[in-house]
Amino acid sequence: MSALTIKEFELIEQLRVMNLGLHTGADYIRCSMLRITNEFLDEVRMEQGKDLELQQIISGLGTEKRKDFRMGKEGILQFRERVCVPRSRLLRKMLLEEGHKSRLSIHPGMTKMYKDLKATFWWTDMKIDVADFVASCLVCQKAKIEH
Repeated sequence: MSALTIKEFELIEQLRVMNLGLHTGADYIRCSMLRITNEFLDEVRMEQGKDLELQQIISGLGTEKRKDFRMGKEGILQFRERVCVPRSRLLRKMLLEEGHKSRLSIHPGMTKMYKDLKATFWWTDMKIDVADFVASCLVCQKAKIEH
């Protein structure tokens, strides 16, 4: 039994070295990976400056209406510690694809994908965008038909 426990701890340490997010429980280990690069954050910062909705939010920072928003240390608008993703088709598509097709996600359903993305990101109508994205995935539709 102790040999199995040691192997489990070795595996957990190897996963940590790979920069995976690990959540352990009494009977499970859940790992996830979402990499946010400086390049991505630079793109978000630049696009936030062009987004009219986010600019309105920025102009209202410090008011009661915008109490859940703040400007992060990187100069990136955040909602409850989550990155506010501007209305950029390219950025949102990139996040949706990463959240749905990454090696560790492997086509999660709408609820799991939304929960995973919501932990780090925020945008208006995010839940609808995630649902539409998952519904349009041909791999998921094929899997649904086969079951």
